[in-house]
Amino acid sequence: MPGEGQPATPPPVPEAAPSAPEPEEPPAEDKFKITTGVGVRVAFKFQDTEDPEKITGDQVLDEIYAEPRFSGKVTDVVGWTANFQASGRTLDGLPGTVDTTTGVAGGQGGPVKFELRAMDIVAQLDFMDEFHIWAGRMLTPSDRANFSGPWFIGPWIYPGSYFVAGGPYVGPRGTEELGRDTGLVVWGDVGKGKFKYYLGAMDLDANFPDAAPTDQTPLYTGRLAYAFIGAEPGFYGSSTYYGSQDILAIGAAVQYQKDFTGSAGNTGVTDDLVEFNADLLAEFTAPGAGTFGVDAAYYHFDGDSTPMDDHFFVTASYLTPDNIGIGKIQPLVRYQQATNSDADTKVSIIEGAVAYVMKDYFAKLELTFTHADAEEFGGVKANMLHMGFQIQQ
Repeated sequence: MPGEGQPATPPPVPEAAPSAPEPEEPPAEDKFKITTGVGVRVAFKFQDTEDPEKITGDQVLDEIYAEPRFSGKVTDVVGWTANFQASGRTLDGLPGTVDTTTGVAGGQGGPVKFELRAMDIVAQLDFMDEFHIWAGRMLTPSDRANFSGPWFIGPWIYPGSYFVAGGPYVGPRGTEELGRDTGLVVWGDVGKGKFKYYLGAMDLDANFPDAAPTDQTPLYTGRLAYAFIGAEPGFYGSSTYYGSQDILAIGAAVQYQKDFTGSAGNTGVTDDLVEFNADLLAEFTAPGAGTFGVDAAYYHFDGDSTPMDDHFFVTASYLTPDNIGIGKIQPLVRYQQATNSDADTKVSIIEGAVAYVMKDYFAKLELTFTHADAEEFGGVKANMLHMGFQIQQ
């Protein structure tokens, strides 16, 4: 007997069941992808313009700065990057001042100024993680600070900026132009960010130091970096990870340029330049206690075209383990010093800061007190208070 609900006789079976349709070929993946982003920095400076040692008196919105960023992949191998920077200040700085982010001297523009400048224009051949060839205008492979920029460091002001007190900028070659230079870089990432190498021939656009292309001398630069703990994949880098990973990494770079014509402080002096730098980043999170970090670097310059022979900085930071409101608190201190043994001069900066980190690099407020001494260089002693707001997306 058939069960309840079943037909008394089974339905007839078709002579031949129709075959399933052939699956359609999925559309080919569109390799042309564009990534966009933007970063915005706004900062107030509190400093008396007539007496730089006083932080009372003048309040200046001295930084209104944005970076529109674009990159794309045409194929798995062929890609490009085009990043820009825009300054929205009403006045293009006072004469004798230098922008703390860009290093551009003030007093050069009209009463009202808005400008958009090219930062990165890069044609990329990305054959594999271990081997890339990039050409165009890009970050100079030098120290960790240059790969981080002002966006991915703990302190607000980029290191080496002694012009806060009328001193020089002290840093590797190729970092004067928003950290960029024009040339060709071969680089690779081995072990998913454990080891990275960079070899570059830069300063090939004949605009600095020599006006005539036939007189141009390339800047040769190379860097090696290794992460004992953690990993740092990709071309760029960071000087803090805000507790997202434990990291212990070192790096070293060397640069050479024949007949380099001097940078700020030694304008007009021409000499062969050799520069060496080494850096260390250590950052560890103790469960329930927060994140402790040290970022340090040392630089040595050989040649009369640079204002200083030696430069170093050390940054120590701490990040609270839990949010206070919508963010974590990060106090930090940084000390910088540069010396010229021949001229027997020394300049130094000490900074104390407190950051309210709402989303790592992407949203933070930072209050910084800076004391700088460049008297031996012909500058002054200066005290400055900065309140900055950084947003990236």
